[in-house]
Amino acid sequence: MSHPYPPPRDKKGNRIGFTTGANAAAAAKAAALALLGEAPKAVDIWLPAGWRQSFQVFRLERKGDGVLVGMIKDAGDDPDVTHGAEIQAYVRFASEDRLEGGEGVGVVTRPGLGVPVGEPAINPVPRRMIWEAVREVTTKPLAITIAIPGGEELAKKTLNPRLGILGGLSVLGTTGVVKPYSTSAFRMSVVQAVGVARANGLLEIAATTGGKSERFAQRLLPHLPEMAFIEMGDFVGDVLKAARKVGIAVVRIVGMIGKISKMADGKTMTHAAGGEVNLSLLLGLLKGAGASPKALREAEGAATARRFYELALEEGLDRFFLDLVRLAQEKLQAYIGPRPFVSVALTDFDEGRCLAAWPDREVYRG
Repeated sequence: MSHPYPPPRDKKGNRIGFTTGANAAAAAKAAALALLGEAPKAVDIWLPAGWRQSFQVFRLERKGDGVLVGMIKDAGDDPDVTHGAEIQAYVRFASEDRLEGGEGVGVVTRPGLGVPVGEPAINPVPRRMIWEAVREVTTKPLAITIAIPGGEELAKKTLNPRLGILGGLSVLGTTGVVKPYSTSAFRMSVVQAVGVARANGLLEIAATTGGKSERFAQRLLPHLPEMAFIEMGDFVGDVLKAARKVGIAVVRIVGMIGKISKMADGKTMTHAAGGEVNLSLLLGLLKGAGASPKALREAEGAATARRFYELALEEGLDRFFLDLVRLAQEKLQAYIGPRPFVSVALTDFDEGRCLAAWPDREVYRG
């Protein structure tokens, strides 16, 4: 099955986009064709997603003994940080096959990313796609340099610096396709961060639900190095599975009441699309903590987890917070099994105080 440009759409009518790796492979194929005397305006490549896709050539320049081709990345309707970036491939004949990173492509500086330290951050699937694409054109040895002008600045908006990918972006993608609003790239970065932590000798990590909770966690867990702190967003289940796979011994979850409440309800994907906070569960915990009739009446009309947090603070109900994190910890531990060991800490919204933690409150300061 083949799809011409523009990209196809998903079942909801959103335009599907294409990964940095797919664009790099298409650019490399177009450059290889130009080396053989053609001047392609578009090329098609095979995507691991299961079809051939056409890509329009944005730039084609003969430079020295090679050819530079640029493709404009179209991420479809996904809010991808690299949407609109130019993905370039400079290709020339060589004595042996060689794949290098140019401007805007990061360099791997830590183990655990599936690419050797010192190599350009071009992931294994995109590497394979690039070579398969050019081999459709020629069997001659080629030197290929992938570049992303402006990539170093764009990389500051990603997790790359924390992962130890310095100087630019990663060339990513396992299917060649960017599904709109799938957050697959972020999820991949989170899983990679767990692998990097373990590959660098860490057995304990702190997974946080956002930037603010990460800053709080760094104060609460000062014994952990920076690499141990992973901003997981909504992907608590993925963090735990990745930790189990690579042999992390301890995962400390730090977050605020909205996300922790969802974990206490057994959710391992805490995005709003995955379900609202179970307010009945919170009401039961508030009753069990000994809330006054007045507080319970207000709680019955509450629309957010934060309102329960406020009521518990007003009444000094430490047990509410403790029961909440204990329930969250029990649900997460049951989900992942005996390893890794999971602990959960709940912080306030402003000062980063640890309101409750289970089962090892003494580990957390504040």
